Amino acid sequence: MVEQHYKFDRMDFNEDGAHSKDGKLFITLLREWEVDFNERNFPFFSNYFYGNASTMILLQNCFVLEPDEDFGMDLIDGKIDLDTNLEIENYSKIRTTYALGSMNDEDEPLYFIRDERMVDGMVILKYIPERDDDDTVGPKIPVGTKKHKAR
Repeated sequence: MVEQHYKFDRMDFNEDGAHSKDGKLFITLLREWEVDFNERNFPFFSNYFYGNASTMILLQNCFVLEPDEDFGMDLIDGKIDLDTNLEIENYSKIRTTYALGSMNDEDEPLYFIRDERMVDGMVILKYIPERDDDDTVGPKIPVGTKKHKAR
């Protein structure tokens, strides 16, 4: 596993996810961090994005979503568990986007992990290798089945 920490000031972004000074969307900043991660850790690319609920709201505000849509899977007992998140979603009125195509390769997912232990203004990008079906690490879900329109 490889990880890189990035800082930002949450108060510099408005309710649409745009930076108050230059208008750059938070998703654009995330894409810049993906490039930086790859440059620092070549040949690895980030496939997991960790942030708290406030960060996920900032990210989802960059898109035109329905009121019942959300970004990021919750950690279950401190671990990534897509199956449990999907099961919970079956009983919820909220539909969750668990990943988007990576900046490095649109066919490779960048999973969004909501981690409430993280402080505001801090995100972590990680590369976590996928394992065989016998030792599953990364969740396998379709990417890009629903397109969200950026603001």
